[in-house]
Amino acid sequence: MGRDLHAFLTVISWPTDFSETEKANALVECVGLDPYHARLASRRNTPGIMREIDGAFRAQVLNALHARGVLSIAPTQAEIDAYPEAQPMLSIEQFPDADPARFVVAPRKGDAWTFTCDQVWLITCGRLRQTRVTIEDDANTAYGFESAHSELARRLSDGGPRASRKIRIQPVIDLHVRHGAHGRVVRLIGPRCRVGIVGDTSRPSLLDRTPPSDLLEAIMPHARIDREFLDFDPPASLRGRATKWGGDSNIEKLEYWSFYSSWLALIRIAMGD
Repeated sequence: MGRDLHAFLTVISWPTDFSETEKANALVECVGLDPYHARLASRRNTPGIMREIDGAFRAQVLNALHARGVLSIAPTQAEIDAYPEAQPMLSIEQFPDADPARFVVAPRKGDAWTFTCDQVWLITCGRLRQTRVTIEDDANTAYGFESAHSELARRLSDGGPRASRKIRIQPVIDLHVRHGAHGRVVRLIGPRCRVGIVGDTSRPSLLDRTPPSDLLEAIMPHARIDREFLDFDPPASLRGRATKWGGDSNIEKLEYWSFYSSWLALIRIAMGD
């Protein structure tokens, strides 16, 4: 099975009267999980990915689950990759007195563009964590790198170098905008993004908005807001890619966030948003 044909079997919701045993039985009989892993999967938050399956068989699996009343979809990796790629923004500014509220965004690459608040149909809110380890050896040479635990352990075992670790946590927000034929995704990340009013030279960082999702909820009332990223359980293939070069298994990684935001958007589209 090629990577593009991987399908991520997602249970959006279970029938309200299903017991844990009935959920596990559905995953055994419809999806092919063994009883032990089916019980574990049945306890995941919904929406949640229960298993990666071959996309060639997703219709068969989904039909079996739907027949039991289980609301589910199975987007493939190719479908997730085809969702509009998020544009990291240098700034987002609101036009004063515009009704409905109108915004202009300046991407890191490309030209600025505008949209109104009622074009934003989904807002995904989360946070990212970055760990930077710096090692200084006896020659006062500093080595900085991300999550290089094996190198850190080797140097510390020699007894000479000194290590320090800095952890940075920053908010991340994706605005899913109806714009053109395929839509666009505005990505706002912590101190890299300035927020303000058009014509006002005082533009605080996104970090100065506490919490930023509350402000967006107030000025974009038609959008659905999701704050459940920290409860997301990434599929095994995604974990493998995200930790390929080492590092911890924390959820607050950009790789997980990018997948989650697109995956959630496909769920909401399937639900008719």
